[in-house]
Amino acid sequence: MKKLILLSLLCLAANTLLLGQIGKGSVTVRGGAELDYLFAEEETRTGFSYDFFPRFGLMVTDHWMVGAGVSIRGFGNNVYPSEVAPEIRYYITPRSKKNNYYAGLRYILGINEPAHSSYGFRLGFNRFLNEHIAFNVRAIYSVRPQTANIMLLSFGLQPFMNGLGRSQWRSGISAFNKGDLMIDSDLGGVSVQSNIIRLRFRPKVGLFLSEQTLIGIELSANFSQHLNREVQYTDKGISIAPYLRHYFGNKQSHWRWYAQAGFFFSSSRSEAFSSKRKSLISLVSSRLGTNWFLTPNLAFDMGLGLDYHIWTNVNRSNPWNGSFDGPLPSSGLRVGASIGVQYFLQRGN
Repeated sequence: MKKLILLSLLCLAANTLLLGQIGKGSVTVRGGAELDYLFAEEETRTGFSYDFFPRFGLMVTDHWMVGAGVSIRGFGNNVYPSEVAPEIRYYITPRSKKNNYYAGLRYILGINEPAHSSYGFRLGFNRFLNEHIAFNVRAIYSVRPQTANIMLLSFGLQPFMNGLGRSQWRSGISAFNKGDLMIDSDLGGVSVQSNIIRLRFRPKVGLFLSEQTLIGIELSANFSQHLNREVQYTDKGISIAPYLRHYFGNKQSHWRWYAQAGFFFSSSRSEAFSSKRKSLISLVSSRLGTNWFLTPNLAFDMGLGLDYHIWTNVNRSNPWNGSFDGPLPSSGLRVGASIGVQYFLQRGN
């Protein structure tokens, strides 16, 4: 595991002299969509859930980018807080061979709950790892009229495709080999709101053992605590999800089909005033999907997933409802479909 993380960091630091693809006509696409149906023992937990969260940006000049994001989530007839978020950025050094610094403004409009509306100022930079993928770091100050303001530092990956790259997306083919990496876009961040600091770390890394077989792991860790230690509030959790993916056929092509199997385990603990809660969750997962390659480094990932819940155990206590320690009713079987963006880093990058 240590070697895998070290290899990931080396790839993120390598070859920073590449000419970035930031210029008039360049586009960036992130996010995705998910649709699931859960067969649970409890009727109130059975039903459809959906999550629609695409983001798009277009460089209208060599310096200015305009874009927007949408987030719509729900379960059954219940629609969770949803939003539309237009954004504008100004790149200070778009043709730089190293770091591309930018400043921007993003407005978040709450669709069904106006109290969630906000606007945020951001400073950041993109550092290209190869000709289409950049390491993205952002410092954000978000103003929320109805709630407390937020200071946020986040880091991850962001794709860019210029006019030449877009003209070749119909013929883009895979180019992964033994030792190459597959990395997800969101890596983590830290935020402060209402004197509560929150940290999250969520790398998703895969290592190719051959041209057809990949072993990967999804890690997620979060920690929250009130900055005033006299206030009793903490929340922390960790999850680990190893998986094995096998691509059918060893020919590099525009579409690469695969089968995947894995395991998920999660542990969380929270404490607020006189209430405490601990939970353990485990499930097995499988997926049949395909990568549609736009470039050798960038692909859409589409597939069908099948997850089976093994068990959930909860230990909680509070002065209102008393104590509970034991298993919860089974969440049963989850069937779903999803689409997203995946990033591939070759050893030569």
